[in-house]
Amino acid sequence: MKAGAKQIIAGAIVFGIGVICVPFLIVLTLLRDRSDLLEFEVPGVAMAFVDTPGRYYLWHDYQTMYDGRTYHNPIELPDDLVIKISAQGGIPLDFVSDSHASFSTIGRARQSLGYVEVNKAVQVTIDVTGGAESRIFSFSPFSVSRFVGLIVKGFLFAGLAAISSLGLIIWGIVKLANAPRKTAKLRS
Repeated sequence: MKAGAKQIIAGAIVFGIGVICVPFLIVLTLLRDRSDLLEFEVPGVAMAFVDTPGRYYLWHDYQTMYDGRTYHNPIELPDDLVIKISAQGGIPLDFVSDSHASFSTIGRARQSLGYVEVNKAVQVTIDVTGGAESRIFSFSPFSVSRFVGLIVKGFLFAGLAAISSLGLIIWGIVKLANAPRKTAKLRS
């Protein structure tokens, strides 16, 4: 193999790893966050055990698949829908209405309804009454800083991979250009 070719190949591999790994890590993190999600059908009651204090959002999953069934509900909720969230022992939690957050991916769309602040590890009961049509709600921790941090780390890792691969490729080209050339033997 010619001098410098190894560096050029290594640079291409590092670039490929950066291009493939960054999106893969972001998708894996989003899937892991999905595992924190409690989905349930309303009207109905659901219980969640909150092990980490923080802000927990209640979502209206107006476009989703749940228990083998596809749901395509209007984003607007019926007027007679009543939401009660309480901690263990029936202690009501202050539900703050907040419909500013939304999330959508292929085949899935949800809109925040509001949130509760949970100060300690506790079992939370979500009771939703009213509304004739079945809908899917979900309850999960939500942190904008978590997503922003993920994106910033992704860009930093991609930038590092790009700079490293560019350096390796340039080093390989320089080595290739400065390598002694074999001269053809002249036939007499």
